[in-house]
Amino acid sequence: MSVWDNEYPSSSEYAHYYAGYVANVPKANIIETLKEQMHDTYTFINSIPGDKAYHSYEKGKWTIKQIIGHLIETERVFSYRALAFSRRDPNPLPPMEQDDYVKYSNYNSRTISNLANEYLAVRIATTHLFQNMTKEMVSLKGIASNAEFTVRSLPFIIAGHELHHMQVIREKYL
Repeated sequence: MSVWDNEYPSSSEYAHYYAGYVANVPKANIIETLKEQMHDTYTFINSIPGDKAYHSYEKGKWTIKQIIGHLIETERVFSYRALAFSRRDPNPLPPMEQDDYVKYSNYNSRTISNLANEYLAVRIATTHLFQNMTKEMVSLKGIASNAEFTVRSLPFIIAGHELHHMQVIREKYL
């Protein structure tokens, strides 16, 4: 039995801001969810036509390439939080200002294939990190963005965040 079986986080395990993301994740083994998402999202990213990759549905909104980059860097940040908390790092972690991260990136100069490959590499690393945690590690807590999170909540936030943005791309961009 995996430490992730029947380990859906309660709303007290993460900042309220993330409730919608967590609620979108099917109540299943989160490791399996992350793996399934990896295959689906990688295939989807590679299917985006080149002329759509720079598309923004409204002035001031990110392009599809920027959204994909945002998914990659957000997953990295939340995986790092999980690593730090699971290793009992007592230091509070800073917030991630997503608009600044995208503003200072070069996602629009990259190919869809390049972004898809980076997404895949990050998701493989994320999955390895979480699937090798003990029950004790998963239950540990830490502070990030001035809020308390359990390690258990973080893969659900990653998965739900991705579900949200994939839905936005499908509904508003393609």
